[in-house]
Parts: sequence; structure tokens; C-alpha cells
Amino acid sequence: MKRPLTTNFAAPAPSSAPELDPSPAPSWREAAPIVATLIRTLEAIEAGPKAGPAMRAHRSAMRRQGEAAAALGGSEAMRDVLEQIAQIDPARAAQRLEYVREAWTDLPAWRP
Repeated sequence: MKRPLTTNFAAPAPSSAPELDPSPAPSWREAAPIVATLIRTLEAIEAGPKAGPAMRAHRSAMRRQGEAAAALGGSEAMRDVLEQIAQIDPARAAQRLEYVREAWTDLPAWRP
């Protein structure tokens, strides 16, 4: 015979959770795979069509990398990734950053 579930345990008093230190900023080594993938995607955009299914796929790929950067270190990591992209090729930085910012528009961690 099964025992009925009649035990009433009082919920423990809410304890004040210790404040967590903000996560340290990611190093350039941690962000390097994200930057490399974004650069390859941006080079594909520059070489190919700027509309249609290919551009949607590129935008989706950039968005996934934005999510990875956000998981790595939030909006600070995302800004660091953008800075690295701008430093790689300053002549094309403005257009490249525009593509990335457009893809990251609705990401929760993104603070332009």
C-alpha cells in the first residue's frame, strides 16, 4: 500500500543570495572563433548576392555568433567582437559592422 502524500513541509525562509561578481571580460582567445566565423560570413556577403535566401542564411549565421558572444560575456563580449572586426580591416569596417548590427538587432543581450 502506498502512503498518501500528506506531508507539508514549510518552505525555507528566503535567504539573501550572495551577490555574484560580474563575469570577467572574455579574452580575445575566447572570442577569436566567433570573430573568425563572422569575418568569413562577411566576406561571403561581400562576394555574393545581397538579397534573397543567401543573405537570410548569412544573417542567421551572424545572429548565431551574436548569441554565442552573448553567452560568452553578454553585451561587453559582443562589443569586443565588434571592435575586433573593425580592427581587422578598417577600410571595410563601417559596412561590416552595419551588417552585424542589423543581424543582432533583436538579441536580448545586445545594447547598441
